[in-house]
Amino acid sequence: MKRIFLVVCAFVITAGLLLAGCGNKDSAQGSAGSVASAQGQLTVKVLDVGQGDAILIRTGAQTVLIDTGDAKFYEDGKKGQENNLLMAALQKENVTVIDKLILTHAHADHIGRAPDVVEQLNVKEIIYNGIPSTNKYFRQTLKNAKDKGVQLTKVTAGTTVDLGNNVKFEVISPDEALVNKDSKILTDADKKNDKQAEANNESVVGILSFGSFKMMLTGDAEKEIEAGLVQKYGKSLECQVLKAGHHGSKTSSSEAFLKAVKPKAALISAGANNQYHHPHPSTMKMYSALGIMPYCTIEKGTITVTSDGKNFEITSEK
Repeated sequence: MKRIFLVVCAFVITAGLLLAGCGNKDSAQGSAGSVASAQGQLTVKVLDVGQGDAILIRTGAQTVLIDTGDAKFYEDGKKGQENNLLMAALQKENVTVIDKLILTHAHADHIGRAPDVVEQLNVKEIIYNGIPSTNKYFRQTLKNAKDKGVQLTKVTAGTTVDLGNNVKFEVISPDEALVNKDSKILTDADKKNDKQAEANNESVVGILSFGSFKMMLTGDAEKEIEAGLVQKYGKSLECQVLKAGHHGSKTSSSEAFLKAVKPKAALISAGANNQYHHPHPSTMKMYSALGIMPYCTIEKGTITVTSDGKNFEITSEK
């Protein structure tokens, strides 16, 4: 595998490279900044599951899965076919126990395989926003969890989840007001309410930190949420790596948000020939303008980030 060094203070990339695709770099390395107190290694894998999100995190103490991809394909040429990419990837990674399953929001491309994960693997805890949903995968996941005695934990902005070995996941969205509002809209007693809840903006958004290394995990949060985060957190949003919001859609990755996060790389999970045309050219152009290196599962397969708490490296499967 080729290795290309990413120098944090002098990172240069051309617009032509970015707009040609999702990035054609096989590997990148850099420094996360200040001296870290962390020990060991953090590994984050944005799994290639087609049009959806599934992120496997290993801290040395815990195995964590954020979202599970979809149960079916929605890409041209294989629409409606069963999607077994997640389960195959977890088997390849020898995952039999999941300490924490974090579900960002109740859309099929993020939780479609969640019922199977709970049914087939030893899941100890499910972390989610606590907002009810009529989504069949969401309901089946909670049923399976109840049947197996899996702990359910609801989180909102301000919650910090300990992932072991000094790795933390600080939740910054949704806030309690949004959870309460959307929960009211979606309760059975309030079905006649004319207001609509937007599941994308209910996404559990958080900062994964290990020493001085930070990675922003966004779910499908859109520009409205990004604007609120910039206003509330400002420079505290700075991270070396960004998991691109909403699969690189034009509904996310606003200029103000990207300038606040200041990522050196953006990792995009999307399926080849997907019907949504993710990632969007305008998003790729924005990354180019701000000097952000894109990595996309469409071209690169599974994307891996490793960090010792000070330095980090990004490698790709293809």
